[in-house]
Amino acid sequence: MTILEKLEAMEDFTYVERKIARYILEHKDDVGEMTISGLAAAAYSSNAAIIRLCRKLGAGGYREFRIQLVRDIERRQREQLPVDMNQPFYKKDSASDIVKQISDLMTETIHTCHESMPVRQLERAAEWLMKANAIYIYAVGDSMINALAFANRLIKLKKRAVIINQYGESATYLRNVEKDDAVLVISYSGHNVLKRGELLALRKRGCRTILITSLEGVKEYDAVIRFPARESYETHGKKMATYYSQTAITYILNCVYGIAISKSTE
Repeated sequence: MTILEKLEAMEDFTYVERKIARYILEHKDDVGEMTISGLAAAAYSSNAAIIRLCRKLGAGGYREFRIQLVRDIERRQREQLPVDMNQPFYKKDSASDIVKQISDLMTETIHTCHESMPVRQLERAAEWLMKANAIYIYAVGDSMINALAFANRLIKLKKRAVIINQYGESATYLRNVEKDDAVLVISYSGHNVLKRGELLALRKRGCRTILITSLEGVKEYDAVIRFPARESYETHGKKMATYYSQTAITYILNCVYGIAISKSTE
């Protein structure tokens, strides 16, 4: 067992040693820079008690213990552990733990999306957006933030894009959609989307419709860019934030934009 693992196990620790160990585990980011006297004061203990704990853990003294502890922490941070997309970290986690877990979450999200990415659908979406006279984007909540960023990037390609529901005017915008326009809908759950009647009206006008979602079985759109559902659809309960869904949507929009750039230079 490593020193970090022994600290976590607290096997055969005295009451005082457990108290010191708990403090170290709760302040892992700080202990590497603390003197033995500083740790003793912070843990309401003594230098002698800390030395005894270091030796019980297999270290010759406090300096050796501190060096090995830092190495153990860094080694653990390099390990790839399964990520809970709804609860990637907890309040008790240290800052370094949270930084590592968010990094793991974003890396795993991109790998997950990349492995299942419908490239042909991405190409079709990029092609239609580049050919469109006007681009209308529909997105709700956190997805709207991604939509706004994407619309801003499209300006660099000299494409006019508008978030149609940003000010509650989606019905007005949809009435103005014409044949050579494109409508992009972004919804992780697939619940905040255009109504069936609206889609039918758009199809009659001949404009292209694109959906980015994790929902399976959607066929009403001309192109569906689907990615795996790894995060709860619920907005309450265990899920602490929309880390996975919005990282995935950002990645997909970046892919569409990248393909669009390549097509604009052909």
